[in-house]
Amino acid sequence: MSVTNTSLPEPEARLALQCWLLPGAVDAIEPGSGTANASVIVRAGAHTLLLKRRNPRYAKDAWVRFDHALMAHLAAGGIPVPVALPARDGNRWAATDDAVYELYPFMLGDEHAWGDFAQVHAAGEMLARFHLASADFDAPADKRWPRYHSPTDIASGLASLQSEPLRATAAQTDALSLAASVAEGLRTRIPDDRYWSLPRTIVHGDWHPGNLKFAGNAVAGVFDLDWCTSQPRMIDLADGLLFFCSHRAEPIVPGDIWSLTQSFRMDADLVVAFGEGYRTHIMPTPAELAALPDLMRSRWLYCRIDAAARKIDRERRLKFIARDLATPLDWIDANADRIADGTALGLHVSDA
Repeated sequence: MSVTNTSLPEPEARLALQCWLLPGAVDAIEPGSGTANASVIVRAGAHTLLLKRRNPRYAKDAWVRFDHALMAHLAAGGIPVPVALPARDGNRWAATDDAVYELYPFMLGDEHAWGDFAQVHAAGEMLARFHLASADFDAPADKRWPRYHSPTDIASGLASLQSEPLRATAAQTDALSLAASVAEGLRTRIPDDRYWSLPRTIVHGDWHPGNLKFAGNAVAGVFDLDWCTSQPRMIDLADGLLFFCSHRAEPIVPGDIWSLTQSFRMDADLVVAFGEGYRTHIMPTPAELAALPDLMRSRWLYCRIDAAARKIDRERRLKFIARDLATPLDWIDANADRIADGTALGLHVSDA
């Protein structure tokens, strides 16, 4: 599988911009960021815009129409998502023979301040608001995707990696064996029928600090809705717990997949802050909480293994997957019972 192309050269950008009636002459085009879609920042008169070329993986016509209708629906419901500018043909995207482009007003905001309890609480609350706002979305097109973070896909990715003629260190071999063992346990404990029986809504699918902006303690922007589709809503809660409620050795760089997927130490107090924020609007059911430890395990393994296949050169995939893989899994193991009964999140299942 080829590594994702996130380069958007200026000549290509200028050609794509001809699909829009711009608010001013283009004064500058600057590199954007991201690990899945290519983007540039466009300065046009007094306006700052973001031009995005959709990853071909998400560029089917029905999916594009779904995503833009959802963004309009969420924005009308008070969720601070970007809404694309209409192109000359009236659509909020421009399709050429080679690609699909979108043009957005650039939304201001600050990056997440790591360890900020108020922001973590706000991220949990905004996630619940997102779920409530998406619950009555009437999709104009079909976007049925398979199970997220499937243990079967994780196992297949590991098997593919292990079949490659790469030299593994003892530590890397141990990490791959651990991942395979965890994946097999996940297939047994949370098979497809249990997964799909959990309460569903339109989820964000990638709820991490790189996809949110803040104004003080409030969420000012929610971005990258390419993964939005109908899934168990605990998929997003697992994301938020892993990526907002933890400490990393290095600051997160949103456009760097190595940075985004670095290992971390969970923070019990931040877990409570996020859980209580979500509980402001939604109390997870006992069945959802019981599945949550395994959904967290699945997410952590999947983000390493899937990203390795799509975004990392073959020669570096072992290193990418194996680096300190066990630390988050060890924390989930040690706290699984308290996650499953809600106490780790500051929740009381009896309140449901």
